[in-house]
Amino acid sequence: MRTAYEAHRDDNDFIQPGTLYRQVMTPTDRDHLVDNIVWQLSQGVERFIQERAVNDYWTKVDPELGARVAQGLGLGTSQPGAAR
Repeated sequence: MRTAYEAHRDDNDFIQPGTLYRQVMTPTDRDHLVDNIVWQLSQGVERFIQERAVNDYWTKVDPELGARVAQGLGLGTSQPGAAR
């Protein structure tokens, strides 16, 4: 029988990378990831795209990750735990 797909709570593009960031990566790995993201987004990327990447992607992966990337890009953030 064919039925429509029923969405599940875990059907989210950000659950796996968030788990990887929080539970698998070491603090050093997280630092390297943030540094790499900030470097890539600093290479001639327009400010509105940087903001969109932080708000629509990295913050959804993990709020701390989004805050750290925003801080590294000088976007400013009110997220707690943004300090490295």
